Amino acid sequence: MLEIPQAKNRRLRVALICNTRHHEDEFQVEYDPPDTIEKIKRGIEYAGHEFLFIEGDEEAYENLKKLKPDIVFNRAEGIRGESRESHIPAFCEMLGIPYIGSAILTTAIGLDKPMTKVVLEFYGIQTARFQVLSTRDEPLDPRLRFPLILKPSHEGSSMGINIDNVVYGEESLRKKLEEMLETYNQPILVEEFIDGREFTVGVLGNFGPGEEPRVMPILEVDFSRFPKELGNVLGQKAKTVFDSSKNYICPARIPDDLRRRLEEISKKAYRVLNCKDFARLDFRMDKRGDLYFLEVNPLPGIDYNVEKDELSFYPMMAYAAGMDYNEMTKQVLEAAMKRYGLL
Repeated sequence: MLEIPQAKNRRLRVALICNTRHHEDEFQVEYDPPDTIEKIKRGIEYAGHEFLFIEGDEEAYENLKKLKPDIVFNRAEGIRGESRESHIPAFCEMLGIPYIGSAILTTAIGLDKPMTKVVLEFYGIQTARFQVLSTRDEPLDPRLRFPLILKPSHEGSSMGINIDNVVYGEESLRKKLEEMLETYNQPILVEEFIDGREFTVGVLGNFGPGEEPRVMPILEVDFSRFPKELGNVLGQKAKTVFDSSKNYICPARIPDDLRRRLEEISKKAYRVLNCKDFARLDFRMDKRGDLYFLEVNPLPGIDYNVEKDELSFYPMMAYAAGMDYNEMTKQVLEAAMKRYGLL
């Protein structure tokens, strides 16, 4: 049981816990750069609270125990392990400290792509047919149809994914599978490739008595604006080398019925997975108009550097909803505060 501070509407000590990005490689792409950390700091101060900082490394538990903030603004992706995004939530719960964002089980499931698919399929949310392969020679499920796409099972931010992850036959599958098993040292998700439009949906808030989370303006990835050699895949190369805000359309220019379907499925998945405060969910739509869930991001990226044109999807959607970065930070913080009875 968390020990919740009793006094409401007071100035809180808010500790941002994140992993600072020091290198621009794919293994730190999920970490927060100094510019983002500074923006979150300003947003917390804009909301009227004191800002503290804790690096999300091996010293995080002791530093959290020593500072004992009123609430943690959790941005930590973790530094190792299949459940690394659950480490800070676990520390907070052990110490009785409220925190922003989804809890231990949700963050663990969210980083496990196959398990997320299993859970959502149970609740009737459609995902592409798939299999998890742990060895190079493991037989392929005969029900799967090429083309297939291979993804590391326990990574985010399109880590390990590019156009060559889409394979069209057994030989190319085995070659790519062997390469990925060696590079990422984890099981590989193999799923049918949905060659269609891609949408991402940002959610803010919580389900509670008389309330439900809001869905922000939907964003579409415009693959026609990427180089043709990248194909219809939003992979690492697309997100880094060829990334540009011009490649994304927000609000997406879609019919109202499609928008409503995306909103309804997103809120259902958000509730099923027990997401808290904020999250981002990704979908593909095939040529028949069927929607397929791709993945959930319970710790969505929130970079927003206009000068460098480095804009994460979540703040892009927030801006389209009429919020600036400070207001977005404030509303995410206040969603958690309300949930804990601090507001």
